[in-house]
Order: sequence, then structure tokens, then C-alpha cells
Amino acid sequence: MLEFNNNNNNNNKEKIYIISDIHLKKQDKREKKLIEFIESKKGKIIFLGDIFDIWIGKNKYHQKIFQKLIDVLSKNKDRILYVEGNHDFNLVWLDEIGIPRGTEFHFKINGKKFFLSHGDMFSGEISHYIYRKIVLKSEPIFHKITNSYFDKAVNKIGEVLANLSHQKNMIPKVEGKRVRIFKNMIKNAEQIAIDKFIDFVILGHCHIPSIIRTKHGKIIANSGFWGNSYGTYIKIEDGEIQLKYFNI
Repeated sequence: MLEFNNNNNNNNKEKIYIISDIHLKKQDKREKKLIEFIESKKGKIIFLGDIFDIWIGKNKYHQKIFQKLIDVLSKNKDRILYVEGNHDFNLVWLDEIGIPRGTEFHFKINGKKFFLSHGDMFSGEISHYIYRKIVLKSEPIFHKITNSYFDKAVNKIGEVLANLSHQKNMIPKVEGKRVRIFKNMIKNAEQIAIDKFIDFVILGHCHIPSIIRTKHGKIIANSGFWGNSYGTYIKIEDGEIQLKYFNI
């Protein structure tokens, strides 16, 4: 669990940008857009998971592919936090360049409590729950597997699985299963907010950008996704939360 003390008056005025679900692949034009985003924004940037379409562990193969992006991340490490998703997890290379990572993130602004997570654990799907429970307890195993001659096999399996969902992630249709997951996420996030006295819950995962105020006065937001033509992100400034769209 990551925690960020944002209580002094100067930090309260610092901008915070939250992005998720880019699903970067090899030779992806959006990598350049992400680098421009990082370098142009003044303030903290929180990656809310699934920035990469598939990246497990250290994985030297992926480090070579995304070396330009890694260099920019390293240069800006003091203002970046990484919440791992269900497509990118056990990212031990972030430890090496000094970027904090975890599965949840908490902070306060103007006395308001914020809770951030990728969101798959709120989806109501048992497969995600089991998957996460296994992964969270198996980092040493994944560390061994993805830092050895198993790299290529792991990458190939990951690419096959990622490709099954890549196209629908680029142009997400707000219907059917995705809507059901979205509603489950809102319901479960609100319950967490009520139980833990949290004011804002910010998630990703379902690729439906939104800011919703519940009947209990809780704000449940989703940072959306980056597609081929446009992307979305959450901006927090002076304790106010905004949903932003931009062209890619």
C-alpha cells in the first residue's frame, strides 16, 4: 500500500494527474505521446495500472523495447507513483529506478481522503479476485520466472492473452459485460468508501471515463483509457477533481 502525505499548504496546490489503461505495445505511437505527457505536466503523475499491454516482472526484453520511456520515468521519478494493474505487475524494475509501486494508494488533500487502485479487484469477477490473490502472494516466483530463460515463453503467453483483448480496449464499447463490470466497480468502490470513511475513490480497468457522485456523497471516478484517436485522464487541483479528454 502506497501512502502520500499531501497535508501542507504548498502541496495542496500541486496538480496531480492520473492515467491508466494505455496498454502500450511494441512500436506503439502512443509511447511518444506518453513521454510528451510526462514532460509537459507540472505536478505529480500517478499511473493507475495497465500502462503496458503485458509486462510481468523485470523482463529485460521489455526494458529494451521501452528504454526511451524508462529513461523519462527515471528522470521524473520524484513526481511519479505506479499502481500496478492486471496487465502490468510485479514491476521490480521500478524499484531499481526509484519509483514507488503498489496495488493501492492513499492521500489527503484539504482534509479529504483519496483512495486509488487499478480497479480489477472491484469488478465482481471471481477470476480477477483469484488471479490477484495468486499474483500478490507469488512475487518471488514471478521474479524468478521473468528474470531468466523463461522470459520468452512468458512474453509469448502474455502477448497471446493481451491480443485477445487489445482491439476491444482501443475502442471500448459501453455495453454488455463492460457495463456490468462498471456497475460492480461503482457499487463496491462506494462500499469501501463508506466503510473506510473515504471521500474519493479513483479507479481504472473498465475503460469507461467518468466521475460519479453517489447518493452517500462519495465521488467515484474512473480515469478511462488511451485509445488510438483520443485519451482521458483525471486531474486534481486544489482538491477539485476533473475528467480531461485529449487527442492522440
